[in-house]
Amino acid sequence: MEELLARVLRRIEPTEEDRRRAESLSSRLVSSLSELLGREGVEGEVRVEGSFAKDTWLRGENDLDLFVLLPPQAGEEGLRRVVEVAKGLRGRKRERYAEHPYLQLEVEGYRVEVVPCFRVERAEERCSAVDRTPFHTRYVLERLDEGKRREVRLLKRFMMGIGCYGAELSVGGFSGYLCELLILHAGSFRELLEEARRWGPGTVVDPEGFYPDPSKARLLFPDQPLVVVDPVDRTRNVAAAVSLPKLCTFVLACREFLRRPSERFFFPRPPRELKRVELWRLMRRRGTEFLCLAFRTPPVVEDVLHPQLRKAERALSFALGERGFEVVRSEVWSGRLSLILLEVFPPSLPPLQLRRGPPLPVSEEDFLGKYLGKKGTWAGPYVDQEGRPVFEVERREREAARVLEERVREGRGLGKHVEEALSKGFRIYRGREVLELCREEGFSLFLSEYLTRCLPWYR
Repeated sequence: MEELLARVLRRIEPTEEDRRRAESLSSRLVSSLSELLGREGVEGEVRVEGSFAKDTWLRGENDLDLFVLLPPQAGEEGLRRVVEVAKGLRGRKRERYAEHPYLQLEVEGYRVEVVPCFRVERAEERCSAVDRTPFHTRYVLERLDEGKRREVRLLKRFMMGIGCYGAELSVGGFSGYLCELLILHAGSFRELLEEARRWGPGTVVDPEGFYPDPSKARLLFPDQPLVVVDPVDRTRNVAAAVSLPKLCTFVLACREFLRRPSERFFFPRPPRELKRVELWRLMRRRGTEFLCLAFRTPPVVEDVLHPQLRKAERALSFALGERGFEVVRSEVWSGRLSLILLEVFPPSLPPLQLRRGPPLPVSEEDFLGKYLGKKGTWAGPYVDQEGRPVFEVERREREAARVLEERVREGRGLGKHVEEALSKGFRIYRGREVLELCREEGFSLFLSEYLTRCLPWYR
């Protein structure tokens, strides 16, 4: 295994040229931004944060994070002013919003983020979530030596290879800071995998020992599959973004890698983009109905959009389930259009629907009054083998596509931005029509992955 890990490290560690380029650009950007802020009378300290500052970045990771630390009294207006001033930097710019505004730049092949935050004495005094970041950087720098930096790089690349890297809500995985803490906790990449192979939902990692009784940490962070207590803020779970599927994928990957080490865990084969004829063959053989709700993507950041797409996905799946359809699998995707893909069985239901009332001794009066002598009641009431009163009625909606359309037009409970976008227009693609969406950049690869889904290292 050691030889394999050494080969991986040779592929992922930044070269001297990589370092020179990144250091040169970061130095110039810090100088330029400091000068711009000073010229505008903004009292702010510019610092490089993130993986570059901690020297845990990987070759090919061209990301730089510039934080501008402001006095707390600068307030929201101060944050906005930093973003406006930073627009004076060269490069393609895009203003983004999370909890607060920030600026994205593309400069010399790097993606640069300018993030204003407040300077506080302790992380617990934060005014916004990003105020903790300088404390994270300092904590890691004080504890990571060169050997552990290599171990962090191995873990990051492993997480990328198995599809578990990234705390974005669209990923639900492990952040770079979380990877750093896990290496500090376990000591090395291999030792972490040996420990994590025994993890399950409810695992608690507490680097500073804030909670000697793990059950207290679980009470503080309920319903979170993995708890890693932030060493600079005991009230925060660094692993809050990690979903149950990603945790279980990581645990399974640890077990499989320790049994059969392979570079495929770090560098899996990329998914193959299938042609339309292949996609249709795979869709047709499943014997299910593919429904795809498409609408114009609302102008919000991914971490705002994705949870609302998931909320809409759950609501639509529930509506179909209530009407007797099984949602085999569903997924969401966004580009120019936002899509909610629902794989349903069966495509249509028979006209007959049974309506069963409550068992004795619950009163049946309301149930009988609902159907007795009403239009659409075909038979009943009678008592079935379970002792329940039964009516046989005409099914109001037999087609899954019609049920979906009805629920979309109802609108409520789908997420604010999704509902607003749907109100401006939508289309439901059905069966082979779904392939028309392959004209959207990235969709055919998304559908290819959906139809051939498997863990990355098995590709």
